[in-house]
Amino acid sequence: MSMSFSVRVTDDDGQPIEGVNVTADFGIFNGQADAYTGYNGWAEIDTSGDYVTCTIFVGGENQGEYAVRDGATFSFSV
Repeated sequence: MSMSFSVRVTDDDGQPIEGVNVTADFGIFNGQADAYTGYNGWAEIDTSGDYVTCTIFVGGENQGEYAVRDGATFSFSV
């Protein structure tokens, strides 16, 4: 099974940031998936697994652990 979810990255003024690496860490046995944000600040994370939680890193900084599901969206200001 596979799933995808989206992460939006903005600056403190709410403007999208392009070119930021977003990584989803699914744990030591499940690996990671990553993507870079586009011009609109969105990165789409695609995985081949069906995971329940992951830790999200934006630009290498830990943003916390989140419940994930297919089609979920997250937003972070950096």
